[in-house]
Amino acid sequence: MLITHLGKARLGLLASFEAWTDEQLNQRQDARGWSAAQILHHIATVEQGLAADILGSLESRGGKVPELSPDALSPAIEQFDGDEPPRIEFLTKSALIQQLEESRFRHLQRVFNETHERELAERSAPHPLYGRISLKNLVDLVWLHDRHGIQRIDGIRAACDPSGEPARSIQDIS
Repeated sequence: MLITHLGKARLGLLASFEAWTDEQLNQRQDARGWSAAQILHHIATVEQGLAADILGSLESRGGKVPELSPDALSPAIEQFDGDEPPRIEFLTKSALIQQLEESRFRHLQRVFNETHERELAERSAPHPLYGRISLKNLVDLVWLHDRHGIQRIDGIRAACDPSGEPARSIQDIS
């Protein structure tokens, strides 16, 4: 199920900006808002960091902790909304797709090469918002982060072009 959620969320994320030009991806609603390119860059960077944290925690003695539902994990994802956007240069769509593919297939894939989903549920690691959470829940944060990115990109689309329809509804990937 975890792999299914990861796959569906990533496909939805890629579809959310499929028809956009490089200029549209880098457009910001206002001086304090995030561009879609900044959101996508952030998602790839966080995914790489979570994969590194999970791999590092496989060596630790962090034992089993109660599993959190995806709904309980959502506040951790939404907390970055008010943060300063990452300072990045203009990024092309192809560069963003490459970053997302690298974070998924080079970094996160290593987690599944090293262990199985059952083992991820048996180990835990510290999290700044939740204390100790299972490594499976850390992987859940990856697909939840993708879903939240879709919502944010859909919001940018609506603000920039009120007549624009989202490429894929968030309900399509639940």
